[in-house]
Amino acid sequence: MSSLTPNERRHDVAWDATYEGLVNGAITLIPSSAAVFAALQYPAFRARTNVQSRTALIIMPALFMFGFTSEHKLSNRMKEIANENRHSADTVLWAERQLQHRATKAAELKEEFNANVHLNELYQQSISQSGVRIVPGHELNTYHRAANYAAENPIKVLAGFAIPAVASIFYGRSGKEHLELSSKLMHTRVYGQFATITLLLSVMGFKEFMDRNGKFITEADAMARVEEMHRIRTELMERLHHEREIQDEARRELLAAHAEVEASKKKKSKKHTTNQHQTTAL
Repeated sequence: MSSLTPNERRHDVAWDATYEGLVNGAITLIPSSAAVFAALQYPAFRARTNVQSRTALIIMPALFMFGFTSEHKLSNRMKEIANENRHSADTVLWAERQLQHRATKAAELKEEFNANVHLNELYQQSISQSGVRIVPGHELNTYHRAANYAAENPIKVLAGFAIPAVASIFYGRSGKEHLELSSKLMHTRVYGQFATITLLLSVMGFKEFMDRNGKFITEADAMARVEEMHRIRTELMERLHHEREIQDEARRELLAAHAEVEASKKKKSKKHTTNQHQTTAL
C-alpha cells in the first residue's frame, strides 16, 4: 500500500513549516524586544543582566515560537496530505465501481464507452464535492489566500486585529490628561472588550462560512489531484495484477505437486500389483 504521506511532497511540507515558523518568530521578536527595552528603564534590571542575557531574553521567545508553530504546521500539513491521499484512494475505488457499472450498462445498451474520459469526470466530480472551491487558473488571488489563511488560523487573525485595536484604544485614552491612569485602563478594558468580542464573532463566523463552503484551490491543484488519483489507480491495478500472478503461480505449483503425488501413488500401486502377480505365479 502506498504511503498516505508520500516522500516526494516533503520539500513542500518542510517549506510551509519553515515559513510559518519564521513569520511567527519574527512577529514574536516585536513584543519581546519591546519588553526588554521597557525593562531597561529600571536600574535594577540593568544591574542584574548583561548583554548576553538581554539578547537571550529577546531571542528565546522567538525561537520557541518558531519551533512550536513550525512543528504545529508540519503536523497539520502531514494530516492534510494524508486526508487528501486517503480521499484519492477512496475515490479511485468508488470510481472503479462506477466504471464497471457504466461499462455494464453501456454494453447492455450497446453504446460506445470511453473509460478514461469517464474516470476523469468521476475524479473531478469527487474533488469538487470534497469540501473545496475550485478557482480557474494556476494561482490564487490575494483575497483567496487571505480567506484560506483566516479559516486555517482564526486565533492568529483574531490576535492580529485585536491587539492593535486595544493598543490604539489605550493610546487614544492616554492623550486625555484629565483622566487618571485607572480611568484610562478602565476605558481601554471596556472598549477593548467590545472590540475583541466583535472581532471574535466576525472571525469565527467567517471560519464557519469557510468550513461549510470549503477552502479555495486552483484549477491546477485540482488537476494535480486528478493525476494523483490516476497514479493511485495505476499502482492499484499493478498490485492487483502482481497478486493475481502470485496466486496463479501458487495454484500451478499446487497442481504440479498434486499431480506428482498422484503419479507417485500410481507408480507405487502398479509396483505393488506387479509384486502380487509375481508372488501368485510362484
